[in-house]
Amino acid sequence: GTEASFSVFGRSDEDVSVFVLPYDTQRKRFSLIEEFHPGPNRKMIGLVAGMYEAKHGGSPQKAAVWELSEEAQLKLGDDSRIVPLASKAKGGFSQDKYSSAHFRPFLALDCITDDRPRPRDREESIKVHSDISADELRGMIGEGKLNIPSTAFAVMGLKWLEDNDLL
Repeated sequence: GTEASFSVFGRSDEDVSVFVLPYDTQRKRFSLIEEFHPGPNRKMIGLVAGMYEAKHGGSPQKAAVWELSEEAQLKLGDDSRIVPLASKAKGGFSQDKYSSAHFRPFLALDCITDDRPRPRDREESIKVHSDISADELRGMIGEGKLNIPSTAFAVMGLKWLEDNDLL
């Protein structure tokens, strides 16, 4: 066969980013965050997201809970739950063919305000939008206001909510 060399980026095979779509089933509203994205050099709307690193212990689901607190200032309450959106995707979704990074998406249902949120990283300047309808979210997706992972996982979240009669 032909020999080839590829540049693969990522930190390790355990390089996992979690994406979380908070949804209030009573109000029928999503919470999204707005922050600066250095790649496109502009502010964008997106899902709560962050890194899970096995060396720190825990799990991708625990990382999702930490990121909810840090970025959206939300936490799980008595009636809350975290729903994995890709429970059959072993290890999550591969970012692309040149990356070792994987993505694990979650829905966070019926979170409550975290009065003592985890501190944000000093470079994070985040605005939380907590009153977004399903139609508004679909409009943002169509207008390209979300990056590709947030778009894909928002669409998956919308589908799960529709399939479970929660929209």
